[in-house]
Amino acid sequence: MLKVWIAGANGQIGRALNDVLDPMQIETLNTDLDELDITDTDEVINFGSINRPDVIINCTGITDTDECEKNPEHAYRVNALGARNLSIVARKCGAKIVQLSTDDVFDGKSKKPYTEFDDTNPLTVYGRSKRAGENYVKEFTHKHFIIRSNWVYGKGGHNFVNRVLETAEKVRHFPLLLISLDHRPVPRIWQE
Repeated sequence: MLKVWIAGANGQIGRALNDVLDPMQIETLNTDLDELDITDTDEVINFGSINRPDVIINCTGITDTDECEKNPEHAYRVNALGARNLSIVARKCGAKIVQLSTDDVFDGKSKKPYTEFDDTNPLTVYGRSKRAGENYVKEFTHKHFIIRSNWVYGKGGHNFVNRVLETAEKVRHFPLLLISLDHRPVPRIWQE
């Protein structure tokens, strides 16, 4: 049976993965901050050595860009060193690792779609810390997938779509709903 370790299992993506994985075919090892601190190298290596996962999916992260700017050390510990620690385990166990990253590793100035081969140029602490995590993954293991996503949304999470719905519900008696967009997603489907 395939053994999949979902680090950050209580987050939006971790919960969504658990909703779709078949427990009859895949043994899931779910951890979140309460069970395991991914910034603690010894703790992560110990967990990985005992459980020997086939696949590690890193759903952890400090994604609040304002929080990252206020506390860059914490952002780097989780987004970069956490990814490094999971990559060390992946290498030791021969596991594949899926690293969830962000389009914020780019500066958004390109006139054409970004590819995985384009140079990164993050403008924020969040983007720089996620790029550092990507670099650790690439350095420590060759069996990796890096997914650069932009706006993630789903049921039960703190995200843009749910904030709009909550705000709309609060102000539904008013004819106008104003939305401030201080972050612009980079489209992934392009037509020429």
